[in-house]
Amino acid sequence: MNIIVTLIKKELLETLRKYRLLVMITMFVLIGVMSPVGTKYLGEILKQLLPSGYILKVREASEIEAYFQFFKNISQIGLIVLIFITAGLMADELEKKTIVNILSKGVRREYIVISKFVSSLAVWLISYVVSFMIFEYYTSLFWGNEISLFNILYSNLIIFIYGVLIIALNIFLGTMFKNKILTIVSCFILNLIQMFVAFFPQMSKMLPISLLSQCVYIIEGKIHIYDTVITLVLTLILILFLLIISINLFKRKEIEQ
Repeated sequence: MNIIVTLIKKELLETLRKYRLLVMITMFVLIGVMSPVGTKYLGEILKQLLPSGYILKVREASEIEAYFQFFKNISQIGLIVLIFITAGLMADELEKKTIVNILSKGVRREYIVISKFVSSLAVWLISYVVSFMIFEYYTSLFWGNEISLFNILYSNLIIFIYGVLIIALNIFLGTMFKNKILTIVSCFILNLIQMFVAFFPQMSKMLPISLLSQCVYIIEGKIHIYDTVITLVLTLILILFLLIISINLFKRKEIEQ
């Protein structure tokens, strides 16, 4: 246990040194601010910029619309940043062979995978919580809080879980390919495949990527929380499966000195 804690501290220190945490927090602070502020004032700004007499159809600024923008920004910007930040977790270490130094000290390989996952999870959690708190402050300032707190927390939970899946997926891909570029490209391709398959209604609800849209529907009251439980459980199982496969793959991998 002490070895895992030491490895996690090492990974977090590396995150600070390589400015990963700074990049994540900066981007998510911007998302937390621009989602409610943009919702509140975008319509007015566009009306000032467009020619007089031009009719502009903009959705009415509201708490629900602010959440729609928040989840949209997390999905389109936040998760992309997360992909780039976590793509090198295993890939960089294996490609540059810096991991040899740790292995030479007799550290068990599963500890390395677990420490990288936990440290990245901590960075993701901190970034998301900071973004959410800033967003909540401005949203309550502009519109109050009329949406159920449970729905709000659950909606954020399921989009957060999808981010955890991204971390587990990048650890697996990095272990398999030993190349950061291939890891990033493969991660994007797998997400695009999910988006394509999601066009088929019978399969879409079972895909993890559907969580990114279901969180909005829960806020809007279009679906019940129970409708997402199966997808959430399948996503958690997939995360565990990816971590187990990554550990087994890493154990069998030959690493040249």
